[in-house]
Amino acid sequence: MRPAIVAVLIGAAVFSGVYLLTLRPPATPEVARDRAASAASGGVQRDQGEGGVEIEVTYGGPQTAPYEPDRYTVFLVAFTTHSVDLSRYDMVQVSELRAGGRTLRPLRWVSTSDDSHHRSGALIFPQVAPGQPIELAIKTIAGVAVRTYRWTP
Repeated sequence: MRPAIVAVLIGAAVFSGVYLLTLRPPATPEVARDRAASAASGGVQRDQGEGGVEIEVTYGGPQTAPYEPDRYTVFLVAFTTHSVDLSRYDMVQVSELRAGGRTLRPLRWVSTSDDSHHRSGALIFPQVAPGQPIELAIKTIAGVAVRTYRWTP
């Protein structure tokens, strides 16, 4: 009977270790540097993982340069989940930007990863005038009516 108990304990330990290692994929040095730079500028916001999906949104910073932030308002969005298929969401349809009393629809979503559990990309909106509060709303992801991310000058 003791060998069975030992086998179960070892199996549980291995399962726990694998689970903990896969909770969040390791960041490459470039991703870690970009996150740190964006956090230093106050541009990164993360929700509480409602509905089993955590969303991290970056507004501004050097990592948005490939998406012409001088011409557009750009948000980098990264999703992490282990229970929801993220590939079914059309980010252009479920997102909007509120600024200056207007509500703007995204011009496009540029995917950087279409993995069903670790999706990411750039939401690109028309340019808004700098120096005003803005809100990015992402709707209906994992049964959450709306998630709102706010930046103030």
